[in-house]
Order: sequence, then structure tokens, then C-alpha cells
Amino acid sequence: SYIHRKAVYSDYHPFMSQQIPDLFKNFSFKKVMWPVIIGLVVTIAIMFYNDLTGEGELRKGLAEIKWEKISMGWIFMGFLMMVLRDFAYIWRIRILTHNGLSWRKAFDLIMLWEFSSALSPSIVGGSAVAIFLMNKENISIGRGTAIIFLTILLDEIFYLLILPTVLLFFGYDTIFKPVPTAITIPFWTAYVGIFIYTVFLIMALIVYPKGIHNSLKKLFHTRFFKRWQEGGYKMADDLLEASYEIRSNNIWFWLKAAASTLLAWAPRYLVLNCVIAAFAVTSLGLGEHIIAFARQAIMFIMMLVSPTPGSSGVAEYMFTLLLSDFTPKGLSIALAAVWRLISYYPYLLIGAILVPRWINRVYGGKQKMEAAEKASEQDDQAADESEVLSPSNQEA
Repeated sequence: SYIHRKAVYSDYHPFMSQQIPDLFKNFSFKKVMWPVIIGLVVTIAIMFYNDLTGEGELRKGLAEIKWEKISMGWIFMGFLMMVLRDFAYIWRIRILTHNGLSWRKAFDLIMLWEFSSALSPSIVGGSAVAIFLMNKENISIGRGTAIIFLTILLDEIFYLLILPTVLLFFGYDTIFKPVPTAITIPFWTAYVGIFIYTVFLIMALIVYPKGIHNSLKKLFHTRFFKRWQEGGYKMADDLLEASYEIRSNNIWFWLKAAASTLLAWAPRYLVLNCVIAAFAVTSLGLGEHIIAFARQAIMFIMMLVSPTPGSSGVAEYMFTLLLSDFTPKGLSIALAAVWRLISYYPYLLIGAILVPRWINRVYGGKQKMEAAEKASEQDDQAADESEVLSPSNQEA
């Protein structure tokens, strides 16, 4: 069938396996560090500007903080939560590849994936780079696409389930108390959009893949959608090919995948709780910790649809909006900066160190990578010429 011919082409055609993202081709350490430096300088400038033009709330808040051993302990716990989260992601990618990646290669993949996501708009993410990385680790394009679809599905199921779970125990008013209408409307719009997309993925990958495949082909054959026909057909084929990989897994695979997803996301939420606890003027009770944890269900969905790289700006704003009642007065933006220092900036540093080493390991140096890129361009040109000269095109 066409889909199987396409799978063979994707797996073995040299052009399909040599696509090198701009992130690696044009990589330089300065390009990574300058945004970090500028972001930190701007954040600090805003903090002091608000303090000087206000009532000195920043200084008052800093004066009230009691920096003790327990504060250092909470900050250490925050870093530990990020390590646990990364371990869970590494474990999950090994599960999804059926241990096709060693722990070292899985670590490289996850760190470079996070690095790519940190430099890309959140709404785009680093999925394309992740497929490329897996392909360079001898995982086929088709199988890599299936893994990406599966990670998206698992993550979005978590997004969808965490909110109704916390609302059931704490009520709408408690969780959404600090959220203005201007945020509530886009939040629920995004939530419904994620719900529809998740249902679509479940139907396309697990429940009714052939039916969804045929329906998409018919949809993109209509006059209105014909301008996107090539991309639509490719998506339909990718989903069907991914469904063969995904539907072949047993119940033990799904249980491990679900457990690793939960283990990845729960610590990510708890990082913020650790930061708040480290700087809290009074100790936070279990109920307050759970509410702070629950409000992140709102924050992360808004971050998910952010158009800025790594949700920059959106993450800090949502922190100050949703969690200011748990932070010392005047310190919300400062604690947001600390939270990002733990949960965001380290991936930029790790990625900046790891990219050159990964290039050297996979390509044997930058010169070989440039040669591979040149070869891919030649293959691309040859493929275009072959398509033009094909009998079907000549008949047309």
C-alpha cells in the first residue's frame, strides 16, 4: 500500500535521514547566552523599577524573609525535583523506544529536546528536532513520529485530567479566585482546544485509525482545504503509520508509560511549591501547597499555547497572577525569576554544552556535519528533478 511504500522511503531514503535543523547548523554559545543575560537583566530591572516607583515593597519583602537552613533545603528540593523530572523523561523515552536507546543516548536526546523547546515558541515545541535526534540514533522516521505522537498524547491527557481532579476537591472559586476574566476566557478556549485535539489523537492512533486517515484525505481533497493538501496528506499518513506502532503495545507498556508521565509532571509542578516554601514568611500548610500545585494546571496550559520561546514572559506573568497570595508582598516577580532559574535556564546551559559534543559524536565534527548538510541539499534537488521527470508528471 501507499503508506507502507512511504514508510520504507522515509526510513531509508538518504534525504529523509539527513535533515539538519537550523538549531545545530547555526549553533553558537553566544546565541544561547545572550538571551539568558538579557532576560535576567530585564527581569531585575523591572523588579527594581516597580520597587522604586511603588512603596518599596521589594525591599520590605526582602527584609521579612528569614533566610535559614530550611530555605536552602527547599531550594535544594526544587533542583532535586527537576532531576527527578528529567529522570522520568529519560525513563519514558526508553520505554517508548522499547529500550532502543541506552541511558546515555536517552539523556542526550531529552536534554537536546528540552534545549530546542527552550529556544522555540511553546506552541511549536521541539518535536521536529526530537524526530531528527531519534533518527540520528538509528530510530526510523516513521517510528520516531509515532513516539512523538505518543508523548504528545500522554502529556495532554495529564493536562486534561489534573484540572477536573483538583476542582473536584477544592472547588472552582478556590482555584480560579485570582484569575481575571481576560485570562479565564483564553484559558478555557485553550483547554477545549486541547481536549478536541486529544480526542482526535485517540481516535486517529488507537480507536479508528483507518477511518480517520480516509476522512482526512477526503477533507484535504475539498476545494477549501486543497491549498494545504500536501501537508494534510502527510499528516494523515503519519498518523496511520504511527497507529501501527502504537496499537501493537501491550498493557504493561501503557502502564509504564503512564507512570513515567505522572512521575515527570508531578515533580515539575512541585518545583514551584519548593520555591514558594523557601521564601514564605509563614509556613505553608498541606492545603495551601495543594492549591498552589492545582493552580499550576491553569498556568501550564497557558504556557503551552504561548507564542514566546520557552514561554518567556508568559510564565513569569502567570506566576505573579496565580500565586501572589502565597508569596511575600512585593516578591512575586523575584520568586518567578528564581523558579525560572531552576526550571528553565539550566536547559539552555546544558544544551549549549551538549550540542557540540553531540555533533562530534554523531557526525565526527562540524566539517562532517556540513558535508552531510550539503549531501542532503543535493538529494533534495535530485528528488525535485526526479519528481518533475516522473511519467505521471510528464503525462500531466
